[in-house]
Amino acid sequence: MAYSTLTRAELRDRIRGCLIGSAVGDAYGLATEFMSRSTVEVIYGNGPIAFGRDPGYPVWEDHHRSIADRNDFTDDTDQLLLILQSLQQTRDGKLDPVNFAHRLLEWLYQGIPEIGTDPGRGLGFTVGQVIHHPLFKKNPHRAAFEVWDASGRNLAPNGAVMRTAVLGIESFWDEPRVVENTMAAAKVTHADPRSVVSALVSSVLISRLLRGGGLDAVHDSTCIWNPKLGDHEYRRELLSYLQRGTNMQHGQFLNPVYPEATSSNQYRPKDYEALGAKLLEEEAQSEESYRAQLKNRSHLGWNMKRPQVIFRPDKGWSGIDCVGEDEAMGALARSVVADYKFLLQETDVAPTTKPEEQHYQERWATELEAHCFPQSLRQLELGEGTKIGYTFKCIGVAYYGATRRVDPSPTAPEYSGPAGLFRGVMEQVTLQGGDADTNDAVMGSLLGARFGLEKGIPTGWWTELQHLKWFEDTVDQFLDRVLSQYDTAAI
Repeated sequence: MAYSTLTRAELRDRIRGCLIGSAVGDAYGLATEFMSRSTVEVIYGNGPIAFGRDPGYPVWEDHHRSIADRNDFTDDTDQLLLILQSLQQTRDGKLDPVNFAHRLLEWLYQGIPEIGTDPGRGLGFTVGQVIHHPLFKKNPHRAAFEVWDASGRNLAPNGAVMRTAVLGIESFWDEPRVVENTMAAAKVTHADPRSVVSALVSSVLISRLLRGGGLDAVHDSTCIWNPKLGDHEYRRELLSYLQRGTNMQHGQFLNPVYPEATSSNQYRPKDYEALGAKLLEEEAQSEESYRAQLKNRSHLGWNMKRPQVIFRPDKGWSGIDCVGEDEAMGALARSVVADYKFLLQETDVAPTTKPEEQHYQERWATELEAHCFPQSLRQLELGEGTKIGYTFKCIGVAYYGATRRVDPSPTAPEYSGPAGLFRGVMEQVTLQGGDADTNDAVMGSLLGARFGLEKGIPTGWWTELQHLKWFEDTVDQFLDRVLSQYDTAAI
């Protein structure tokens, strides 16, 4: 299956759904990010949480949640947009790791000047360590490995998977290209194979959805989606790619060869002066943002007028654990994990050699499957313990939410259809706390790719997203180029 069975209109809607769904999930999840499940219950009960035009418990006011305005996305979407902008510069379907690395550095000091986001807002620990590494600008894969190595090789955070949905769209009809691009982008900041494979199975699932998967369980479970996986040499090449920048072979570093700098791929700084002037003009015409109002008030006045928490006796639908798995989506998701878990089973990019780390490859592969196909949401322990940012928790809950059946008989109309499923799973996952914005961003991208924007995401949510016009224009320019290249490839 080389090309898509979807119409051009369906592809446009799903691509928009994927990227806007990711941003909406990111913005929605900020309400409980870094909270424990017990804290979330005290503040929000069992929901709903106010978002967009829809009522609910207002977002808790504190210093962390002041990094973004209401209905605004965070660093997860910022970094996705950096990848998109890098792809839009090169326009050849290939992710240039050095170009992306320079854009991350630019974002660290300038934010996204087109929309005035704070520089490096929400920067994660691992990404921050790698960006500041002296080799980062010239050899980001090596820098990422050295940070991972210095940490004891036990960090497998979700900072790669949160931003790579766009790479399931770029060249979606060419799965080997999707795989290479995703590995290249993930390894810019994350060397742990678990982080890389989490990003990969997210992007590949998106690409297969855009090719028409998720509708026929028999077809999807038997289809040879990437014929090159039958080639032993190709599989070896992918395993070798995991080694890029490492010293896995007798202590010698396997430094990658990056594309030669050309006029098309060489990083070009943005025109900050022109963008700043345009932004100032737009801000002068708008009312003061909620975020600005919050910062101008004493923190002693935060949360003073919150409503009393009352638990709903009926949450409006059967719930994420009760609706069950959609047969076709489950088959498609399992096909992706089955195709690429060998990267964990056969890698020699290993943790430090300790007795308890023996047989780590099979343990990693088993963990991936257990997280992606759990028996219940509670099993993932999203808001518990010190590993809320573990990459398998993120990709696991994203797969779990995206493979649920649409509730055939919800008790409240807002939980009807695909948009109702989006609302319901977002609510329940967010109420678990933990790294909720990242979990929701990845899940939102998968649900958006599955159902599209128009029917798949609550209208009262996505139409109120901050920076919507700029975001839509940016997405539309990207998808116009991608679909033009798709049309050429399909001839």
